[in-house]
Amino acid sequence: MAENGSIPVSDGSDQNGADSEAADPQTGPPPRQPRAERADAFAFSSWLLEGMVGLCEELRHSDLGLPPDFWTHAYAARREGLLACRALVDAALARCEADAARQKEEPGSQRGRVDID
Repeated sequence: MAENGSIPVSDGSDQNGADSEAADPQTGPPPRQPRAERADAFAFSSWLLEGMVGLCEELRHSDLGLPPDFWTHAYAARREGLLACRALVDAALARCEADAARQKEEPGSQRGRVDID
C-alpha cells in the first residue's frame, strides 16, 4: 500500500503482492433484484410524496414570517387566478354548445358520405 501525503492509497493488490478477490473479474457485483424483492428498497415516489405533503403542511400552518397584508393579497391573487380559469372554461363550454347547435341546424350535410353499390 502506498501513501500520498497522510491519506493511504491502495494500488489494488494485497500486501503480499497478490491480487485481491474484489479485483477478480470472475466475481462481479451481486445480481440486480427488482424493488419488490428487496426489503429495504428505496422508493423515490414515496419519498417525494412524503416530502411534498410535509412541505404543504408546513406552509399551511406557518406564516413564514411574512406580514398579514401579504397573505391578504396572496389570497386575492389566488382567487383572481381561479376566476380567470373559470372564464376560460366558460368560453370553451360556450364554443362546444355553439358547435353542437350548428351541427343540429345542418342535419343533411354529412361529412364523407360513401354510396355502397
